[in-house]
Amino acid sequence: MLAFGLYSNAPVAGQSVDELQKLKQEKQQKLNEINKKISGIQSEIKETKAKASSLGNEIKLVNLEIAETEAQIEANREKIDETNLEIAEVTDQIVKTQADIKKTKENLIQLIRQLNELDEMSPLEIALENDNLTEFIDQIQYTTTIQDQTNEALGEIKRLKQDLEQRQFDLKKQKAKLDDLLGQLEEAEAGLRGQRTAKQQILDQTRGQEKVYQRLLAEQKGLEEQISREIYDLEVELRSKLGNRRLPARKGLLAWPMDGVLTQGYGNTGFTALGYNFHNGIDIAGPAGTPIYAAADGVVIDAGTGAGAYGNWVTIKHTISSGGRALISLYAHMSSFKAKVGQTVKMGDLVGFEGNTGNTTRLLYGSHRGYHLHFTLFDEEGYGVADGQFTNVFGPYRVPYGYTYNPLEFL
Repeated sequence: MLAFGLYSNAPVAGQSVDELQKLKQEKQQKLNEINKKISGIQSEIKETKAKASSLGNEIKLVNLEIAETEAQIEANREKIDETNLEIAEVTDQIVKTQADIKKTKENLIQLIRQLNELDEMSPLEIALENDNLTEFIDQIQYTTTIQDQTNEALGEIKRLKQDLEQRQFDLKKQKAKLDDLLGQLEEAEAGLRGQRTAKQQILDQTRGQEKVYQRLLAEQKGLEEQISREIYDLEVELRSKLGNRRLPARKGLLAWPMDGVLTQGYGNTGFTALGYNFHNGIDIAGPAGTPIYAAADGVVIDAGTGAGAYGNWVTIKHTISSGGRALISLYAHMSSFKAKVGQTVKMGDLVGFEGNTGNTTRLLYGSHRGYHLHFTLFDEEGYGVADGQFTNVFGPYRVPYGYTYNPLEFL
């Protein structure tokens, strides 16, 4: 039942609480060091992305992304080991609690046996068995003490039972956390393989020549323009129909859907090369396979896959509202998603894993530059999903659209 032995340094059964705590502190310290390393790599990635697109910069960027993902894999393994330690700790507490329950039950059985023996004697028999009044009173007090001890033992068993149920609940939570971490590890490892393949493809396609790289980049930008314009036109048409019906901003209404670096904001962000300059959401970048979580309670209403537009995406209609209308959040470009249409989710539930599927910024700035989450907020009024127009180029895909808001006004 318990997931021990996943790695060579997994906890050994029978370790003391102090030993487990010490190991957990060591794991946390190492995890902090890895996270610091990841932050440094992310800063270097951001600097490299700001430079002009060239074959040299592109290879450097892919190498940095590989290093970032390798560090994320190492962090996930440390988290898995730490969770295994927590499972071992809770398991040890469960064993001790079960032993306490057994011991208390044995005491209770003995007390009940004594109480039954006393109950079988009538007050007259008790009085006749005692030679004087003092012995009679002592006998009555002894009976009362046995009753009190019995009630106390019953209360202790109830408390231990509640304690056991809580520890078993904690164990299930830790096991679920471990399963989640294992999923993250698998996604990160898959992303790492994809990054290494992409690096080789760049080298194979360009044969190490800058001129060939720039020609391929220009061709990619043409495809990017077609599909990005499609999303933009759908939303411009909707805005013209709905007019200005903006919902009031409410900071803190939503939780951040992913840990990472904000690489692009909402609104006029300079997409002039594509014939427009409006970005309908925010982009958050992180290592390949970073988990993505629901920004608020709600229901999954749509999901899609494909090589065009948003790639692997999910939309959630939230039970919270602003100004009387619900908000709908979009999670796009995921490597894969776990949420299913019709599923009820809570804030912080796993939606999927960060990737670069669909029409990501890697096509605009250079191959494989687009590991990020695209997060958009729609008004429920006017929200829809259209079939993609460029299936001859990208294959079948669908495009969610609607009246959008700046997510930073609600996060």
